[in-house]
Amino acid sequence: MSSGATLGRLLAPASVAVVGATDRAGAYGRHALENLLRAGFGGRVVAVNPGRREVLGTPCLPDLVEAGPVDAVVVATPAATVPAVLATAARLGCGGAVVLAAGFAETGDAGAQDRLLAAAGAMPVVGPNSNGVVAVAARAPMWGDAVTLPDPAAATTALVTQSGNLGVLALAHRAGLGLHTVVSLGNAASVDAAAAMDHLAAAPGVRVVAAYLEADGDGARTAAALARCAERDVRVVVLKAGRSAEGRTVGGAHTASLSGDHAAFAALAREAGAVLVTNPHDLFETARALAAGRRDPRGCAVVTCSGGDAAVAADLAADAGVPLTRWAPATLAALAAALPATATPTNPLDHTNLVWDDPAALRRIGAAVTTDPDVGHALYVQDEPAGLAPADAAEWRRTREGALDGLAAGGGSPLLVATTPGQEPAGAVGGLLPALLAVAALRTPGPSPARLREVAAAAAAVARRAGPDASPGRWLAEHEALPLLVAAGVAVPAHGVAATPREAAAVAARLGVPVAVKLSAPGLLHASEAGGVVLGAEGPASVEAVAERLLGAPGPPAGARVLVAAMAAPGAEVIVGARADGVVPTLVVGLGGIWSEALADVVTLPLPVTPDVVRAGLLRLRGSALLTGGRGRPAVDVEALAVLAARVGDLLLGCPDLVSVELNPVLVNGSGAVAVDALALWTGRAAPA
Repeated sequence: MSSGATLGRLLAPASVAVVGATDRAGAYGRHALENLLRAGFGGRVVAVNPGRREVLGTPCLPDLVEAGPVDAVVVATPAATVPAVLATAARLGCGGAVVLAAGFAETGDAGAQDRLLAAAGAMPVVGPNSNGVVAVAARAPMWGDAVTLPDPAAATTALVTQSGNLGVLALAHRAGLGLHTVVSLGNAASVDAAAAMDHLAAAPGVRVVAAYLEADGDGARTAAALARCAERDVRVVVLKAGRSAEGRTVGGAHTASLSGDHAAFAALAREAGAVLVTNPHDLFETARALAAGRRDPRGCAVVTCSGGDAAVAADLAADAGVPLTRWAPATLAALAAALPATATPTNPLDHTNLVWDDPAALRRIGAAVTTDPDVGHALYVQDEPAGLAPADAAEWRRTREGALDGLAAGGGSPLLVATTPGQEPAGAVGGLLPALLAVAALRTPGPSPARLREVAAAAAAVARRAGPDASPGRWLAEHEALPLLVAAGVAVPAHGVAATPREAAAVAARLGVPVAVKLSAPGLLHASEAGGVVLGAEGPASVEAVAERLLGAPGPPAGARVLVAAMAAPGAEVIVGARADGVVPTLVVGLGGIWSEALADVVTLPLPVTPDVVRAGLLRLRGSALLTGGRGRPAVDVEALAVLAARVGDLLLGCPDLVSVELNPVLVNGSGAVAVDALALWTGRAAPA
C-alpha cells in the first residue's frame, strides 16, 4: 500500500494527462477531460489518444511518453491496456495515476490486479474501478462522470470513499459545498483508505476527514492515520458498512458475539474521537458541523422559533449525549427581560413568533443565552421553505441573522441548523442530529496521538504474527489456560488438576475447603451446559464421586481432566475478554455470567490498556451502578477488576500464540476480583507449559 506521504502530486496536481481522451458521449475519457476544462484547471492538461489529433479543442498526443512526467495520469482505457499505461507513467516519473477502468479483482481476476500493481511499482494508483479524484483546491476534477466543481472558498472536508456512487452523491448534495477533496478508492489496490486519510489530514485547509468504509483495512495503518488527524485537530466522521455482520471468531465464545468486527472498529474510531454515523446524509452534514465548530467542554444552547423543534431538539440532544445548559440566575434574568411575556426561558428555547423579523429583539435574546458561563455551543434552528418570494425570503433572513448575531455575542460561532433536508438556508447544517453529534464530539478533549500510535504499534505487532499460513487455532482445555493467567498475574482460585478420581480427592484434601469440580478438555467451551460442573462439593469422598461421574461419562473428550478449584467468594459477575483478530486487538469488559450475551452490556477498548483506561470504560456500562454501589448495593473493588482486565490485555499482546482469551465470569466483590472460568484460543503446536 502507498504511504500518504507519496500522494502530494496526485491529489493536488499542477499537470494532468487524460489517457483515452475522447469526444464520444458518455465515455470516461470525455468526462475526465471535459471536467478539467470546465473547472478552469490552471495547470497543464494533456489529452492522449493515438487515434485523435484533437479532443474537445485540446491537442491530442499519440503517447504518454510525449507528455512527460505529469503529476497525475487519468487512465480511461480498457482494463487490458492499463498495465502498459502505468508502466510508462512510472518510468517517466509521473506523480500517480487514477484508474477508472473496471475488470480487475472486483470481478474475481486477482491476476489482472497483480499485473497492474507490478506495472505501477512504487507509483501510487487510485483504483482501479474508481470514479476518480476531485481536488477542489487545485481545481482538478479527475472524475469519470460529469461533475461541477464545488466552491473552493468553502473547502474544508476531505471525503475518502470505498463507494464511487457515494462520492457522486456527495458532489451532488448541496452542490458539494464544503468539499475539499473526494477520493473514490475503487478496489484500493495501491492507495487505500489509510493512505488517503493520512495524506489528507495534513493537506492545507482540511478540517474534517469523512470516510465511507466497507472493509476494515489495515488496522495499524488506520490507527496511524487517525493519529495524524489527532495531531492536527482534523475531525473525523465515518460511515462504516457491515455493522450487522457477525464477528469472524466462531465456536461459542461470548467475546466474539459481544464484540464482533464492527465493535472493534467502533472502539478504534471512538479512541480517535471520530463520529460514527449510519447514513450518507448524516456523513455529509456531520462533517459540515464538525468543520464549523470548535472544541469546548461546556454545554449547549438551542434556540428556535418552534415549540416542536425545541421538543425534538431536547430528545435528540439526549440521544447524542449532549447536555443542555441549565440557565444561570443571571441568564434567567436577562432572558426574562428580553423574551416576550408569553415565552418560557427553557433550553431548548422557543423565542416564539412574537419576535419574528425583529432582529434587535433576537439579538438581545441570543446575547442573553451565550453570555451564560456554561454555554460552549449554540444552535439556531430555522428551516427556510424553497420558493419563497424575495420579500418573504428577506424576512426569514433578517430573523436568523438577528438571532445568530446575538448568539455570537459570547465570542462563539453559533451554528445554523435546519431540521428538514431541502429546506436549509445558506450555510446551515442539514439536520439536528448531525449537528448534535458534532457538538458531542467537540465537547470532548481532542484525542491523544500518542495513545493512537500505541494502538497502531500493537495492531502491527499482532498482524506480523498472524501471517497467511497461521493456524486457525484450537480451544485449550481450561486447565491448560490457567497457567497462562497465573503467569500474567491474573487472580484465579487455588486449584489442582486430576487425571483420575483418586487424584481429584487428593486435590480436595489439600485445598481443605468447598470446591468446584469441573470437566476440563480441549475444545470444551461451556462445561456447565454439558453438565460438567458441580459447585460446592465438600470432602475428598464427595469430590472423588463427582470426578468418577465426570470422567466416566459416555465418550469423555480426548485429553479430559478434572479441575478442582476452591470456591470463590460471591460477587458481581463480569466478563473480561481479549481478541487479536479484529481490525486492532481489543479488550472487552462488561456484565457477565450466563446472561452476558442477553445483557450485551460491554465496552470494547483497543489494546494496549492501562487500569485507568479500563476503569473509565467500566463507567460507560449501562449497568455500571452494579459495580459502583447503586441503589444501596455495596460497591465492588473496581480497581482490582481494572488491574485484572489490563493484565489480560497484556497477556494477549505478549503471547504470540494467543488469539483470544475469555474469563466469564470474573467474580468481583468488595475485596478483589478473581477469574473462575477461562477460555483461550491457541495457535501453538503444543499446549502452554
